[in-house]
Amino acid sequence: MPTNSNRELLRRVQAERTFVQASVIMTSALPPSKALYIGMEVVIAVSSVIGNVMVVWAVRINRSLRDTTFCFIVSLALADIAVGALVIPLAITISIGLQTHFYSCLFFVCTVLVLTQSSILALLAIAIDRYLRVKIPMR
Repeated sequence: MPTNSNRELLRRVQAERTFVQASVIMTSALPPSKALYIGMEVVIAVSSVIGNVMVVWAVRINRSLRDTTFCFIVSLALADIAVGALVIPLAITISIGLQTHFYSCLFFVCTVLVLTQSSILALLAIAIDRYLRVKIPMR
């Protein structure tokens, strides 16, 4: 039967081992290919957010752009802002191999999938709108 002092020693050893594992993960140098990947992802994310904010801003300022088609384009821009601001950082976190709990990882992956699919569905809505505008022209 372990005594209280043995339990305390075991708890301290496990805590120190966890700390050492975390510090090794955090201080290990990234390979150049991974650093290039992260740099490119950051550039894409920043340009995506800035460009799509400008799209939303242009539609908001210009009253002639407040049409059904432009509502779909604003929807796509908002979905792409979410992709740039949330999905790309989560994808970088996943690709680094950061060790997380199972449910945290599941939450990250589900967020990536849902927001990416929202962008794809906004593209589908624009395509259907354009098809109907060509097929059934305004009278």
